[in-house]
Amino acid sequence: MSIKGLMGVLLLLFVVNGYAAGRAYKIELIVFAQHSATNEVFDQYQSQIRWPATVQPLSAYAPAGKSLAGIWSRLQASSAYRPLLHAAWIQRVGANRVGTAVRIQSAVHHIKGFFRIQRGNLLHLITDIEYRPDDVIYRIQEKRRFKLNEIHYLDHPRFGLIIRVSPR
Repeated sequence: MSIKGLMGVLLLLFVVNGYAAGRAYKIELIVFAQHSATNEVFDQYQSQIRWPATVQPLSAYAPAGKSLAGIWSRLQASSAYRPLLHAAWIQRVGANRVGTAVRIQSAVHHIKGFFRIQRGNLLHLITDIEYRPDDVIYRIQEKRRFKLNEIHYLDHPRFGLIIRVSPR
């Protein structure tokens, strides 16, 4: 085999391996408490999270810098909100795949759940997170289409999520 042929095979293997490994995304998440006026009655007393078959702890992923630090600071300075959790990580998701669910939890702030990305023709974020500051459990369960580098806000009268996903 000629050197050009060998280089072509090596290049093809590199491209196929990179495609199979997926694209890397930086995911940043802020969870905060709030107390919005509402007429809703909350009566969930047991967890209703639908856990995926495989869930990895957040610590299994490489740390990433936090670009939403300014939002975190504004939440801290506000009397209407109480920031609870700020996490960022790098995760790979293959083409036409749903990424591994990442466990989101804070025993101190009574938060548990998961976050994952679905990559197809469009990108979707999938989250199922519960916040239990007292006897009642508040839950955000959502699948939402998103664009890279946009800041997304998922809300509940008692807590909210701010999420940003960017290419890595």
